Amino acid sequence: MKQAKTALLLIGCKVLGSGDLLTVEVPTWRPDLINFADFAEEIARLNSYDLIPATLPIGKGGARLSDMQYRKRSVATALANQGFTEVINYPFVSQEMVDLLGFTGDRAKSFRIANPMSEEFPLLRTHLLPGLLTTAVRNIGRGAKNLAIFEIGTVFRNTTPLGKAVNPGVNKRPSEKIIKEIYDGVPKQMLFVGAIVTGEKILSDWQGSGSKFTWSDAIAKAQEIIESSGNDFEVIRSDLAPWHPGRCAELRVNGKPVAHAGELHPRVTAALNLPERSCAFAVILSELPVAGVTQAPAIWNFPAVVQDVALVVNAKTIAADLTAALKQGAGSLLESIVLFDRYDQMADDKVSLAFTLTFRASDRTLTSDEVARYRDQAIAQAAKTLGAVLRGNA
Repeated sequence: MKQAKTALLLIGCKVLGSGDLLTVEVPTWRPDLINFADFAEEIARLNSYDLIPATLPIGKGGARLSDMQYRKRSVATALANQGFTEVINYPFVSQEMVDLLGFTGDRAKSFRIANPMSEEFPLLRTHLLPGLLTTAVRNIGRGAKNLAIFEIGTVFRNTTPLGKAVNPGVNKRPSEKIIKEIYDGVPKQMLFVGAIVTGEKILSDWQGSGSKFTWSDAIAKAQEIIESSGNDFEVIRSDLAPWHPGRCAELRVNGKPVAHAGELHPRVTAALNLPERSCAFAVILSELPVAGVTQAPAIWNFPAVVQDVALVVNAKTIAADLTAALKQGAGSLLESIVLFDRYDQMADDKVSLAFTLTFRASDRTLTSDEVARYRDQAIAQAAKTLGAVLRGNA
């Protein structure tokens, strides 16, 4: 007890009493000393942790990684295997960086820290890009030319009022009511994976010229992450800042945005002195549903029939919309549809998009008349929805 009293006096506490009961008055400059555990930590720290007997913790039998832990590890491993380097940034950002990136909506609703480590970074991050861009700028300033960095971390958004802070005791497990109050008192948190890529994807050497990482590569990386979670997705055009409005995609799962990827806006790269056409992607890992057991597809004994169609549409038509229209019209025997060509050397602001449609029935071999009918139905639906015209008739 004497050692405990001495330790408390050293940190500025007033200690009254003797024997096994002490009354402690906390100094004004130590607002972090709230309950028994805080005092115990200070006493152990000042008297040496080595004096505490070492014991093995009792593990929970049959424990395994949670679904989110497994997802984090698999995504990190996949990106590292593809040449990305993982970084860990502080979750603090500056207002200047938030303004530069053009964050709006929930991404602009951040928490201001009461006692920040630095007055330059007083806000809790609402996105991973500010920290990743700061790291990229620092490394490029030190001579790095080709960067591929990623981070997996939590972001915090000030979108709902916080409940009153709760400090439960440590002598027993909190009740369900107390646990709910604890969670109500913390910010909304989401788990992201984000990446910044600048320069060359394949380095130039004596064997020839390399290739640069492009905005389509960034979108492909985001797609791979979502596919690895076992979810289907749709890709739509996006103009979300800080991406280039003409080279950015939004990826949705069950109609909900879960990722953005593409080329960074030239205004951002110029302001930060980053290489032109630098790219980025961000995926909300915590918003991806946990997929169940994947059912292996059936193997049919009957052959598939392939049909190619080339449709002329307005140049502003989104390929995903045309794909959806063809699927809707083709019917249930359409096994797959793949866009394999885009030809834009056409008059009147038109483009030609060519697709391969694969049909198959599980109980019979499809006749040529049947396949022609399904193909014509698909073309008719595309014409009705988007004004598409078969290229030979355009």
